[in-house]
Amino acid sequence: MAESRVISGFSMKTTILPILILLFLLIGCGEDQNKGEKHREKNLREPVAYQQPTRVIVTSDDATLPDSCHPRQVADLVISFVEAFNSGDQATLSRIFFLSEGPSPPDFSDGAYDPWSWYTVGEIKPSGKIVGGFVTYDQAELLSYFAERHKESEQLRLLKISLGQTGLLGREGNVGFVFVLNRTATDLEPTLGGPASIASGQGAVNCKNRRIFTWRMDMRVADQRTEREATSWLCTDPKGWRPGKAVVACA
Repeated sequence: MAESRVISGFSMKTTILPILILLFLLIGCGEDQNKGEKHREKNLREPVAYQQPTRVIVTSDDATLPDSCHPRQVADLVISFVEAFNSGDQATLSRIFFLSEGPSPPDFSDGAYDPWSWYTVGEIKPSGKIVGGFVTYDQAELLSYFAERHKESEQLRLLKISLGQTGLLGREGNVGFVFVLNRTATDLEPTLGGPASIASGQGAVNCKNRRIFTWRMDMRVADQRTEREATSWLCTDPKGWRPGKAVVACA
């Protein structure tokens, strides 16, 4: 009987011990999972709802620019894009942007062509290497991308824009521009763009149809510049200008 009780007690211990170990492991995994979720949450940006300024301050102009493509007009167009982007207005986005896979104008005879309109977003590593995150040459794909970014609460706010090269693609009515803006989204790493969430890039607009046909936007990893520092190379700062309160445009 004593021997039986010993054997019985031993059997219970050998049965309970693995169960306890399993419970401890499950609890530990749960804690690790919670820690991982908290860690991931810390790495996400808080959603930002920018108040996009509609006021444009022009600091310089160029009389040789095509009609409908002076600094204020192009700034207004880009502001309209930003507002449509932030609100997820697909109809306006489709009207403002035009991407085509057709041959580069004006020569439509060459079957082997380079894409001449695109939308691309990337990041710049501390080494200076540019890593592409998204690129498309297709209008439908671009609109789908805009919808996806709206789901991630991506928000843009234009700070400065400067007009540059004219006559792009052999057309006098095409004008290039460079810009600096704020860019945030819930899925962007906090270090991307730095504390001010700085993004910069370049684009091109057709002055006749008032549509943007190229856009490149990059963000630096661990960018420590303030909004003033990031925009200092574009246009002269107007007296009393505060970034985010008005868009500065120049040529």
